[in-house]
Parts: sequence; structure tokens; C-alpha cells
Amino acid sequence: MRRKLRPTSILPWPLPFDPTAELDWGRPEFAKRLLREHLDQSHDGASRRKTVIATHVRRLARLLPAAPARILDAGCGPGLYALPLAGLGHHVVGVDVSGPALAYARGLVRNSIIKGSARFIRGDLRDVVLPPGGFDAAVLVYFVLEAFPRLEQPHVVARLAASLAPDGVLIAEMRLRPDQPPGRIDWWDVVPNSLLSDRRHVLLGDAVYDERRHTYVLREVAVFDDGSVSTRQTSGWLCPFPLIPRLFAKAGLSDVTLYDGWSGAPAHGLSDSLLVVARRRRA
Repeated sequence: MRRKLRPTSILPWPLPFDPTAELDWGRPEFAKRLLREHLDQSHDGASRRKTVIATHVRRLARLLPAAPARILDAGCGPGLYALPLAGLGHHVVGVDVSGPALAYARGLVRNSIIKGSARFIRGDLRDVVLPPGGFDAAVLVYFVLEAFPRLEQPHVVARLAASLAPDGVLIAEMRLRPDQPPGRIDWWDVVPNSLLSDRRHVLLGDAVYDERRHTYVLREVAVFDDGSVSTRQTSGWLCPFPLIPRLFAKAGLSDVTLYDGWSGAPAHGLSDSLLVVARRRRA
């Protein structure tokens, strides 16, 4: 969003899930820049480094059904998990809102030799058409679920659960808290480009973690030399630890197991992140 800089043009504190400021992951100009960040191996800010992904895929291989299984990669991005899973012999369907990310993923498939298969669909997890009972497993990697507001998360989980065959497994990575204490932190820098623009600009950033409301907002503001600004933010609702089993159980999932991050140890209230593994009940 570009507008003339005024003292009142930027709220002192960002509002979680503010529709006037929330980043639209499907907008081409943002999606192309986000893809650049996904593929940047110098940080884990958008996607993980390849070495980290390889470790995660080995963990997923122990949790997923034996290959060949039908796997839904929900919020797949540029296919950085989907392709290794297909390489294990699974048949993977990736869903994402980003056209550039999906184009990159399809290019990976064309240039790879994989035991299974991988195909990609553009869509929003809130309304994309998924075949009922069409998958043996679904994965939500890198905190995809928290990007939906609190009232929408049960709907997303229920839709994914409905896409699973009986005894199908849903694996979701979730955060209990961000990597900062409650309150606000801010920063600034002069950058040649960012998610907001490919023009040189001053980048102002702040992140607000409201522990009581379980919300986290990361906001960036680009200030250009002509006095205009561009703003965007990404919000998350972090489901409290005691409510996580209930969130999945309400979707008809059972045997809900919580792991401490990507380890095999049980999760607890002091875990920073966790893996949820749940199964769809038989009728």
C-alpha cells in the first residue's frame, strides 16, 4: 500500500489481522519477492535452509504412512518439502496461494527424477476444493495454521481432516510463542530492496507479541525518497497449549500427540514450537 507520508498514516501499534494492512500472499508483486526470500539460503526467515529441510523430511518420513501414500502439502510454498517427500515415493499434492512459488515448484518437478509424483494447485486453504477422503496424510509446515485468525483455524483444520481417508494422519507445525518477549521491538535499516519494493528505501520494522491475546504481528514500512510509504504486516494467532488437542478433536481427529518441536520428545507448555500428529477417526 503506497500513500503520502503523514504523522498519522502509521498506527503506533499494528492491529492483528488488519485487512487494510495485512499482506496478501497471492498478490504477484509480493509473491515474487517472497519467493526470492524462500530461496535465500542465508536465513530461515521465509523457508528453511536445505539442510534443515532435509532433517525435517527424515522426521516426517517416520510419522507419515509408508510410501506410496497420497500426501497433501497444505501451504506448500515453492515445493521445498513436497519434492523431497515425492522423492521418497509419495504422491504429493501441494496447495498454495502464490502463483510464482507454484511455478517454481512445477519447474523443480520438470527437472527432477522422483520416485513418486508431485503436482501443485493454486488455492486458499479456507475454500480450495479438496477431494473428501482423498489423502492418506496432510502436512502443515512452518506455522501455516497461525496465519489464519482464531475463528478461522477450526474451519481450516476441519477441511483438512475431511480430506483425509480413514486413519489418515494430519501433521501440523505450530508455535506457542514467537522468538521475542511480550511487548514490542522495532528496528530500521536502509535497504536496496525488500518484500515491499525493489527500489532502495528506508525500512522500518516492528513486531508486537501480545501474550494475553496470543497474537503476534510483524510489520514493515518502506519510506521512499519521494515521501511516500508502503506498509504490510503479517499476523498470527498462536493457539494456547491446553487448547490444541481440542482444536484437532473438534475436527474429528483422534490420537492427538504433541511433540516438542521436531524432536520425538513430548511437548509441554514451555515448548517454543511443536508438531501435532492426529488421525482421522473411522466412521
